[in-house]
Amino acid sequence: MMKYPPGGLSGEDRKGIAIFLASLAVLATLVAIAVSTLNAPENNYDRATLCNENLPRHAHKVFVIDVSDALSGYQKRFLRRYIATELQQAGTNDRFSLYVLDEKFRGLSDPVVDVCKPKTGEDVSLLTSNRAFVDRLYADRFEKPLERALASVVMGGEQEISPIYEALSDLVALRRLDGEAQEVHLTIVSDMIQNSTAGSVFNSGPSAITGLPPINLRRARTSVLWLDREKYRQYQTSELERSWEEYLASVSDFSDIERVRP
Repeated sequence: MMKYPPGGLSGEDRKGIAIFLASLAVLATLVAIAVSTLNAPENNYDRATLCNENLPRHAHKVFVIDVSDALSGYQKRFLRRYIATELQQAGTNDRFSLYVLDEKFRGLSDPVVDVCKPKTGEDVSLLTSNRAFVDRLYADRFEKPLERALASVVMGGEQEISPIYEALSDLVALRRLDGEAQEVHLTIVSDMIQNSTAGSVFNSGPSAITGLPPINLRRARTSVLWLDREKYRQYQTSELERSWEEYLASVSDFSDIERVRP
């Protein structure tokens, strides 16, 4: 007949109970990790824009692209490389917004694309995240939409007006600059031939720019990718370039103008 030690539990019983309690502790730890992962701030992103208001946003990169004339083959390739570099250098949760000059509304279009950069598989832990899912999210919801948007934009045709000033003014009036971003980088892609009721380079030359009303783009670090066009060579003068430099420096944190050959 089996005899039990004082207390009523054998050594095997106590060993079994210890294993059971240890298993419960491991299970509780795994559940806590899962709950913590699901409720982590980095998972609380907007499903439409991928922007996460619980994480810091270093930069908002805004592109305003003038499609009043079609881009040359070289200019298309240059712009694609330029934006690809910007994407590569951007941090997680940085925002990208792409607009065009809209002839219909005589100003800024609705955003062609407006998304924040999500993490890639390399940015997440194998223990707490599905890297394949993260990479698929990055490609399908961020990288490919930007590529499609840019491809559609660079195929733009001729328009009768070129409302560059109005588009810049709309950025402020419509509050298109992200107030949560630490920095705002504004890139204007245009031949810079302002042509609207606010002023026309065709009619007034560089003085059309000096006479434009002021706008408040102080938060934006502004640069210009100046699209040289053979047919506008007589208008795209050094005097016009200086006029734009002076105007943009007066209304924003102006960086530079880079001319892009045809």
